[in-house]
Amino acid sequence: MVIVHINHRTYPIMLKNKCDDSLRYIMKDAYEAMRANPEGTKAGYYADEINYCGMELAIRSKAA
Repeated sequence: MVIVHINHRTYPIMLKNKCDDSLRYIMKDAYEAMRANPEGTKAGYYADEINYCGMELAIRSKAA
């Protein structure tokens, strides 16, 4: 079993090019995948995706 890890340096940078709707879609999709298989090898990756997208949306809302 190989556990998949997110690249904590490049992933947040990549999110800056996504629109708000895309960030929300990524969060929803990752949540559903994590909920479907909470013990899966990508569960931590999905949790990180949700957190990074949420942080990017929070940064944008503070800047507006």
